[in-house]
Amino acid sequence: MDRIIAQVPEFDGRVYDKATETTPMPYVTLGPSWWVDDSADCITARAQTVQVDVWGSNSNKGAVEDLTDDVAAALNGWSDEVIAMHPLRVTLVRVMDDPDGVSIHGLVQVEAEVEG
Repeated sequence: MDRIIAQVPEFDGRVYDKATETTPMPYVTLGPSWWVDDSADCITARAQTVQVDVWGSNSNKGAVEDLTDDVAAALNGWSDEVIAMHPLRVTLVRVMDDPDGVSIHGLVQVEAEVEG
């Protein structure tokens, strides 16, 4: 999440694990994540998938599309030097009207191969 804060200043630091109903838009939250075993001989590994959710007002869908693109650009190819991982790959980007009728929901799905 620090990468998004550093690379996408339009969020003004509003990047959360979970937001509240009063969180001002636009903001980012961490969505669902999952992994599958990707181990090989002598190497323990997994393929990790994480969804990053971008939330904005339905008054400007184009702005949410732009922010979602910015998040994807910030994450694609990035890797953490602390753990053994391959660079992140953005595998899906979507922007849609949220069923609440007042929000636009963007999502960026990233995958990484993590060893250890």
